[in-house]
Amino acid sequence: MRITSRFVACLAATALFPLVTPAAAQEPAAPTVGWYNGDWQSGIPGLFNWYVSKKEFARVYDDFVVPDGGWTVVGVFSNNMLYHFPDVTRASWEIRRGMAYGKAGKLVASGLGSAIQRPASNDRLPEGIHVHIEVNGLRVPLTPGRYWLSVAPVGRGHSYICATRGRNASGDPPGNNGWALFDVQPGMKRFRETLETGAGQVGIGIDFSQGVIISQPQPAPTRTAGR
Repeated sequence: MRITSRFVACLAATALFPLVTPAAAQEPAAPTVGWYNGDWQSGIPGLFNWYVSKKEFARVYDDFVVPDGGWTVVGVFSNNMLYHFPDVTRASWEIRRGMAYGKAGKLVASGLGSAIQRPASNDRLPEGIHVHIEVNGLRVPLTPGRYWLSVAPVGRGHSYICATRGRNASGDPPGNNGWALFDVQPGMKRFRETLETGAGQVGIGIDFSQGVIISQPQPAPTRTAGR
């Protein structure tokens, strides 16, 4: 089954004490973007990215690398162009390991639940809107290594994940290695390379706009001697 693509377009309180005291307990973790593949690239086609059920979906997986020390993922997101698609209140997300062409790899974590939708930019195409879809409230520990992420909005209509060339990317890889995979059900061919899905004005979509939010421990506040 071949699906054609379309163009798409986030303290230190100082206390005085008579003597220097040991550092206080570590502050609660603060969320930060651990990996982001980059902003939407105009002229490169996005790919279908939506979820209805386990037997009816189209979704894109992009790879990211967790460095030494590991991460705790607290949120995941993707940027999509929606056409005649309902407001997004839910999303299906997956993190996998060991994926390859034609291979699903191992499912590490997944979920289907509440999501927030907000504008991703002021860019508009006829009948379309560019949106950021984000799932929060997660707590997924990941050991160092390479993983693949998919974040698909729930609903019926036309939703396309935005292609990128790594503009404003962060983490590893910065939207430039082309290891994305595309999966669709119902379909005969699973987990295929995105190179098979078609080209746009200025290239083929091989990296897509999504990312992970991680907990970032803040340093404990220091306490200094009073004067």
